[in-house]
Amino acid sequence: MPLRCPAGATRAAPFVSYTSSLTSRRIPFRICSSCRARLSFRGLSTQSDRRRPTSLRYQLLADNLPSRSHKYGFQYPTKAVAYYTTNASEPRPPRKVNEMLTPKLVILGTPAQRRSVDPLALDPVDKDQLDGLTRALQTFEFKVEEAEVSNEILLFKPESLRVSKLRFEQVLKDLDTAFLGPQVKDYLSTTEVDIAGGVSKLRKAQALNLVMRQVWGVQIDEEIAAEMDVIREKELKFERMHLFFMMMGGGDMLQKLASRNRTRIILNSKANTIILKGTKARIERVEHQLRDLPGRIIPDEVDISALLRVGNVTDTYIPSISRLTSVFLEIRDEKLTLHGLKPYGPRDILDAKRLLFNSTDLHFRQMYSLLGETKLDSPLTGALYPVAEDQTLPWMYRGREWCRWRSIRTPRSKTVESIEDDLSPTISTPLLNPARGDKVGYNDIRSLLDSFSTATPSELPAATEITAKELDVSAIFGESEPASSPTTASTPPYIPPGAEIQTNYRAVLGQILHSSPTLPKAREPKSLSDLFASNPSHLLCNSVPKILDFLSTLNPVTYKYDFKILLKFSPSPWKHPKNFELLPPVEMELQIKPDTNELQALKVAAVESHSIVDVLMPRNACDLRFVKRTLARVEGKTKQVKNYIRAAKLDVLGEDRLEAGEVLEFNLPKWMISDAEKVAPVVEPSSAEDEYSELAFSEMYNDAGSLGTVPVNYFFTGLETRSSTTFDFDGSALVYTKIEAGASGGSYDEVVLECSNQQIEYLTPLEQTTIGREDEIEEERVRQETMDQMMELEAEELEKVTRNMRARDEYMHDMQGGPVFETVDRGEIKRKKHEEKMERRALRKAEKLESEKLNQGAEAAEDGLEASPRVEGETESIGSGEAIESEATTGLEATTESEATKEPLKSFDLGETGSEESLQTYSENLDHELQALGETGETQETLQANKQPTGLEFLYGEEVEETTSEIEISQPQGQESIKESLVGAVAEKQKVDDEDAEVISDAVFQRFIHTARKLVEAVETTESDHERVTPKKL
Repeated sequence: MPLRCPAGATRAAPFVSYTSSLTSRRIPFRICSSCRARLSFRGLSTQSDRRRPTSLRYQLLADNLPSRSHKYGFQYPTKAVAYYTTNASEPRPPRKVNEMLTPKLVILGTPAQRRSVDPLALDPVDKDQLDGLTRALQTFEFKVEEAEVSNEILLFKPESLRVSKLRFEQVLKDLDTAFLGPQVKDYLSTTEVDIAGGVSKLRKAQALNLVMRQVWGVQIDEEIAAEMDVIREKELKFERMHLFFMMMGGGDMLQKLASRNRTRIILNSKANTIILKGTKARIERVEHQLRDLPGRIIPDEVDISALLRVGNVTDTYIPSISRLTSVFLEIRDEKLTLHGLKPYGPRDILDAKRLLFNSTDLHFRQMYSLLGETKLDSPLTGALYPVAEDQTLPWMYRGREWCRWRSIRTPRSKTVESIEDDLSPTISTPLLNPARGDKVGYNDIRSLLDSFSTATPSELPAATEITAKELDVSAIFGESEPASSPTTASTPPYIPPGAEIQTNYRAVLGQILHSSPTLPKAREPKSLSDLFASNPSHLLCNSVPKILDFLSTLNPVTYKYDFKILLKFSPSPWKHPKNFELLPPVEMELQIKPDTNELQALKVAAVESHSIVDVLMPRNACDLRFVKRTLARVEGKTKQVKNYIRAAKLDVLGEDRLEAGEVLEFNLPKWMISDAEKVAPVVEPSSAEDEYSELAFSEMYNDAGSLGTVPVNYFFTGLETRSSTTFDFDGSALVYTKIEAGASGGSYDEVVLECSNQQIEYLTPLEQTTIGREDEIEEERVRQETMDQMMELEAEELEKVTRNMRARDEYMHDMQGGPVFETVDRGEIKRKKHEEKMERRALRKAEKLESEKLNQGAEAAEDGLEASPRVEGETESIGSGEAIESEATTGLEATTESEATKEPLKSFDLGETGSEESLQTYSENLDHELQALGETGETQETLQANKQPTGLEFLYGEEVEETTSEIEISQPQGQESIKESLVGAVAEKQKVDDEDAEVISDAVFQRFIHTARKLVEAVETTESDHERVTPKKL
């Protein structure tokens, strides 16, 4: 029956039976432990004179009884209980026997108010007090199991049982400090030592002495000097760099030293000291090995003034670089010193330089725009939701809080309008530029991607760290004056007609993340302008919810995946420190057969321009990134590239990590380099006569034409493996790629929708039935080829037998004077075949001469001739080819006439043949065959003339074939016919150049935008595996 004292302390009043006779009416008082108020014996408080009078409240006494609940079957007590009032000195009222008690009201005081603690009003904690609390938290105690105590005691047993007296006393002291008396006695009871009177009567010192002498058998030898076996303690002072290498790899080096030498090593990073505990000899061995550590350190000093000119090299990423590469870095002024440890020091230093270069986050020739999708006139409001995907992010962005901006989630309606209505040309979802509030549409994404920026990377912010305030699209849409922004729109650079370039558009699924120390984290609807007020950085995370469930519903174009190794290069700031930012980045793609590690193809390309438009889609589970890349072919069949690939460690089947060299030289097209005279490489003083000196470089640049090349040194910046599978989504190629970029680049999945003029070709039923049966089909093919060869041999034998039988029958008929079955003059046919053969040979020779002239004209055009002179040269070569052909034809006719005079023509004897129709049929068939051969020759000639360079060819595949003509024409042609065919081929070639099939039209691009948005909706509405398996409730 709990009651409350006036201050609010809860007291339990006991059930006391009433007795009529008491020796005294004096009631002892108690003191409340909470408020120090005096309480009566029965738990009731007495009003104190010192307490302030408070208001009274009434409480039903029966409500405090446990039996009041109906669960226990409440009933009033039948026996008499103590009567409680506010004054215990009042006489008890008379009562009857077995009288039923009724509930009483008790007057209680108001409980004291609780004190609220304001966290902002807390006093700061003293540093000494904070250190004491830290040590107390770090020091923990736990109950040791009895089985483990014996093992711990055995660790104190000396290696040598003959020790000095000081060592004996030292072990006794350590045991006395480390263990309790009962623990030592328990250990002693487990041994076979016979102790008179039992172990329990021993003192702790006696028990320890018995353990040392009788259990372990340790003896004191006076001849052993104390300094030989006594455990000592020695403190060593080192530099901070030395302690870094000692703790490298989780302190594996110190752990091995401690276990091998049975020495305790304590490292104090704050004081840069190491404490060794062990014998004198062991301490000396450990100290000797630690003192040899500085001699194994390899220093390397790097000038980072070029990086500081275009980017920021801060101390923020230095600890991460040191942890990833095991290299100690020191930055002083504009010099960076890297320290590595043998034997992997040079390799680790190269990795540290690469990560340091990537930490500046330079993106050459890249333009970035950010848009947010809004629903017509509704405000662009939402909230930030944290996203934890550190394993998919590069090393620079890990350990930070990233958030995605989303609108407030509402249940999706099953009858909502389809995306077809939302994507109609007349009603298009508008996009908002967060920087200025301008509204654009999906139709304007093409203009954003095609715009080109003339600002240098030193003026542009990094693509992933770009701020929304620095975006500007005013110049793109034709406003009068653009806002103050370093990004200004201009026309793209001039690309020569003969340049080999490739432009592709694609859409990447992902989540656009934002991060800033002052980013608002409240889960309240906010406008997008409030989000960008904190100047956040942006990043694309390729992780998409339910993407694998969605891909499992699609049909793959092929069940074989492409495996490639992508090497990335950037212009070297150490070889071209003055203007390395003027050069484009280069990518080298190696297609490798993963089963045999065989290099199948290679292509090298320079990134001429890279435009990115991120579209925030807060209503959906992921966002869209539209990318346009313009690549220019770089010659890869060079000695430098070949030697670089051979020296690289790119064995995907082995267990060693993939590695590549530091520097590689590429021959870039001259038209890609702006102010190429300024990018002359730096020459070391010892190699003044090097072929790449500034003088030699200037001569190469001046000698190179508009399509010439310039040698440039590049720095290796990254490597990643890509395993791709192509799916068909609404007739477009959807490429799923698994990317592994190592510890620094991360591991993630990429889903890309490619923009192409052609639709995906579906698998034929025959191809679908042959998938997975390649080995069986190959065996069947070999078996069929064997059977075909056997049938051919049988047919040849049968034909031979038939021919012999026919010859024998003819001989028999001739001997008997019968008619010989000869309907055609065989000599005439033989002569005509010889004439046709000579004609084809003459035409072939004329065509070869003509093709050589055309090749000479093409080479002259590549040396710097303009387009119009080149056409004239081709026309002249055509004319010369016509003259040569006419001479060859005249000579052929003369030869034919001379042969005709020597051997007169034999005519067919219609009377002998008796069949004029057979002769006519034979001549018609011969004419059709000659005409078909002529058409085939013209078709091959047209295809040879229209052959265009691919731009990004596989350099280490098949060799480039010479453009030689092997067309055979069965009948002679005149000069006019040859001229007309060649001029038509040239005109058709120019027409193909003007109407490039790879150029993406606006209609195709809008269909691509439509498919990309449809893809986002399809991914979000996909049911996961557990949703498909779990039965729905009725």
